[in-house]
Amino acid sequence: MSAWIVLAAGGTEAARTGVWESGATVAGAVVVVLMVAAVTSLLRTPGQDPVLRLFWLLVILAFPVAGAGLWFVLGRRAGHAPGAHPA
Repeated sequence: MSAWIVLAAGGTEAARTGVWESGATVAGAVVVVLMVAAVTSLLRTPGQDPVLRLFWLLVILAFPVAGAGLWFVLGRRAGHAPGAHPA
């Protein structure tokens, strides 16, 4: 009879909801960490034009996953002169 009480209280449904909430929390934390890493990288990159830096900051904040990915793939390389190596 205790199984009926658990089911009536939404026990199995509550367990499934808890898994989804945990997954959403982890995904949100990953997005925040990715965005913070991209902004930190942006601010620490030397030789960036301030207007370009502001543009990248807005892109990263507006589109956290895509903006951060684009920054790591395209933006970091755009700030360096061709043939120049960071010290």
